[in-house]
Amino acid sequence: MDKMLEKFEGSILGLSIGDALGMPTEWFTKEEIAEKYGLIDNFVDPKNKFNGILKAGQYTDDTDQTIAILNSFDVRGFNNDIFIKELIKWYNNNPVGMGPTSTKAIEKLIEGDTTGCDSRTCGSSMRVGPLGLFYFGEYDKLKEITIKATKLTHNNDEAIAGALSIAFFVAESVNNVKSEKSIKRCAKFIEDVSYDFSEKILLINDLNSADEAYELFDTGLPAIECVPSAIATFLRTDTFKDGMISCVNAGGDTDSMGSMYGAIAGAYYGVLNIPELWIAGLQNKDLLVDLSKKLYKLRFKK
Repeated sequence: MDKMLEKFEGSILGLSIGDALGMPTEWFTKEEIAEKYGLIDNFVDPKNKFNGILKAGQYTDDTDQTIAILNSFDVRGFNNDIFIKELIKWYNNNPVGMGPTSTKAIEKLIEGDTTGCDSRTCGSSMRVGPLGLFYFGEYDKLKEITIKATKLTHNNDEAIAGALSIAFFVAESVNNVKSEKSIKRCAKFIEDVSYDFSEKILLINDLNSADEAYELFDTGLPAIECVPSAIATFLRTDTFKDGMISCVNAGGDTDSMGSMYGAIAGAYYGVLNIPELWIAGLQNKDLLVDLSKKLYKLRFKK
């Protein structure tokens, strides 16, 4: 398989695997996860708000919105107008797990209002992986596109900085970059959007483990918590599997943490380094592979 295709498939499948692995533990504390499950290292049925709604290996709105982004590319690249239509189509299909920000923002889109909501949450950060894949060699373009796509729903400086950070690290991973320099470059990339967020990113340099990141940043819904934690997990672990297990057992917004980590780490390690058991048990894996290939072909004009 072409190395770039491995990265594209790895990132998209990685994002969705993180979503599905983290879904059953969302909003449990680290201690509650240990009590209810021991250690999450494979797909399990949920005992949280998704109990009776979703099953092991199924994903949530993190993946649904990523699919909406994937469906919004054409021969010219990402198209925000198509993305609006995809979000509305998703909303009209009674999706599972849609957050209040996305709900309100899409209802505004239906009315023709594209100003989004003033929300600090990670609802855009969790879905922007494909933008980092497609624009991995064009950081200025990546920044412009990510800001526009984020503002449609999360029109808040911290939410935008979070989405930019994830997109940036996906792009770095496509370029095989995993270093302390990336932390400084990411902080510079977002400092004009949110200086406070850029300072949070720089703190990753002082950490020795993912657990230290969870203690320092927390793992809650605000982008300024879970985004640095997901990035730190990637930088402070050595395999896709180890980092993912760390994320989905950390407590808090575990499905989003898993999604963001999976998008970055999947792009870095490639699909061949993701456990086959996880790929085999994932909902709609064939669709996600097809969408990955479509994005790859559009990017490289194949």
